[in-house]
Amino acid sequence: MNTELEERLDQLAQEGNQYYDNENNKDKALEVWKKALELIPEPKNIYSQTVWFLSSIGEIYFNDKNYEQAFKCFEDAKNNISGEGNNNPFILLRLGESAYELDKKELAIDNLLKAYMLEGKEIFEEDNKKYFEFLKSNVNLEK
Repeated sequence: MNTELEERLDQLAQEGNQYYDNENNKDKALEVWKKALELIPEPKNIYSQTVWFLSSIGEIYFNDKNYEQAFKCFEDAKNNISGEGNNNPFILLRLGESAYELDKKELAIDNLLKAYMLEGKEIFEEDNKKYFEFLKSNVNLEK
C-alpha cells in the first residue's frame, strides 16, 4: 500500500471518528468507514487498516443489535492475515458477544475466554454482565 493511500485512509478514519464521537452520527461514520474499506486493495485481509475499519463498522452494528453483521465484521477482523485482530481483546470480546447473541455458544465461549485471558475481568466491565456470567457458567475461571 502506498503512502498516499495510507494517508487517505487515516483521514477517513479520523473523519469517521469525528462523526461517531463528536456528532453522534453513526450513520455518517458508517458511510465514511465503509468507503475507506472499499479503498483498501485486494486482498483486503492482509492489511492492518482493514482490521481497524472492520472493528469500527462492527461496533456500530453491535450497538444497533445487528449481530449477524457485527459477527461477520469481527470474524473478518480476527482472521486478518496481518495478525492485528487475532489477539485483540476488544475484537475477541465483541466476536464472542455477537456469537452469544446469535446462539453460537461454543464460539461465544471460545472468544470470550480468549478476551478474558488477555485482559482479565476488566474487559467485561463496560458491557452487559450477562456475557461474563455466561462465560463463568461455562468455564471455571478460578486458578
